[in-house]
Amino acid sequence: MKGFRDMTKMSWLFGLGMILAGSAAVYAANLASDNAADAAYSDGWQTGDNGGTGFGAWTLTTVDTNPDRNGFFIGSSAGNGLAPSGNIDTSGKSWGLYANQLIDQNNFSIGFASASRAFTGGELSIGQTLLLRMDNGFIGSTFRGTGAVGFSLNRFSFFFPGGGNEYRIGYGDPNDTTGLLGTGVPFTAGGLDLAFTRTGADTYTLQITPGGEATTTINGTMPDTGGLLNSILLFNKTAGTGAESDAFFNSMAIVPEPSGALLVAMGLLGATCLRKARR
Repeated sequence: MKGFRDMTKMSWLFGLGMILAGSAAVYAANLASDNAADAAYSDGWQTGDNGGTGFGAWTLTTVDTNPDRNGFFIGSSAGNGLAPSGNIDTSGKSWGLYANQLIDQNNFSIGFASASRAFTGGELSIGQTLLLRMDNGFIGSTFRGTGAVGFSLNRFSFFFPGGGNEYRIGYGDPNDTTGLLGTGVPFTAGGLDLAFTRTGADTYTLQITPGGEATTTINGTMPDTGGLLNSILLFNKTAGTGAESDAFFNSMAIVPEPSGALLVAMGLLGATCLRKARR
């Protein structure tokens, strides 16, 4: 009877492992990939576009409907900064955001363009990595504060502030231009390859690779409030007028899906327990 009880207990643990693994599969972000050369953007970049696989549709937001102030487009990132610069294009295309400060005799106004989309399946799980390419141009300081270009994951943000000397990491607020810490990576208009990996409930690793240069790795802790890591927001806050200040993003992906590895691990654990029970 003892052997039967042990077998029953091990079978229950094995079944629990399968349930937990299945839950991880339900709530982990799905594998995903997209780039600006996808056919979904052949007529430009608008709210509702949903290229690639695994992501939700884009929501594009500006502070004003005046297209002279802020907006979105599909174009090459080689023309920002000190053109011609490096680029992050796929077949000559990237997602572009512009945001200008308009000044007239009576007032001035700040432009702000942001593009957001959800991760399908749930938030980034421990072990999953978000890949993204970013190419900011020049970013100016304005009469109403500092401009910034970057991306946010609700509890985490990466950006370059106008007048700054390095890319910075923040707590997720796209209006923040101070952040939590510096990365030591100086300004570049040639583009960056970024890899954000969730390593724990509140911890991460960020790898920053400027075009043709060495990779900088940052290990950090996110605030425990601010929302789930279940969506991304790309933003250009008043970088400035002209093509040299356009901001670009491209080649976004989520890899890998940890639930499969968890399923295997839990299955192996259950099998090991069963073998011990038989002995």
